[in-house]
Amino acid sequence: MSTLTEQEWKRVQPLLKNIDVRRQEAAYNRLVKGETLVKAGEPYGYSRQDVNLIVKAVMKWYEKLNSMPDKPQPPKGWVAVEFFVPRNHVVDVRRVVEAMYPQPKPESEPAAKEKGPKSSRERSAKPGARAPAARSSKPPRGPRQPAR
Repeated sequence: MSTLTEQEWKRVQPLLKNIDVRRQEAAYNRLVKGETLVKAGEPYGYSRQDVNLIVKAVMKWYEKLNSMPDKPQPPKGWVAVEFFVPRNHVVDVRRVVEAMYPQPKPESEPAAKEKGPKSSRERSAKPGARAPAARSSKPPRGPRQPAR
């Protein structure tokens, strides 16, 4: 039986907004309090199977939460600062910060190539993609005659 601590439940709970509060409470009774499937669903009218499905859904969210990577660490001597700005000012703020504190580029990085639109001949074909069909110079045929 999968169980969660109170702290783990509090971490996963914001991800459960698509699950009804009563269903969340039944899952809480099962996962955190350790009640049986029947006892956890009884106050809400859920069957053992219902509670089992709810618990599985909660555990999928919990696994997804734990599979998320941590935030990247700032370079040595730097401190991470988080703040909020209006969406239309994000580019300006990034430009100012980059101008004030440019990050050194790693030496292992190859020189940046100029980006620009590639011509249709330079584009590489996707694996499994078919070449465009050749166009015929013949006029299209009229409607087909029904079979007799």
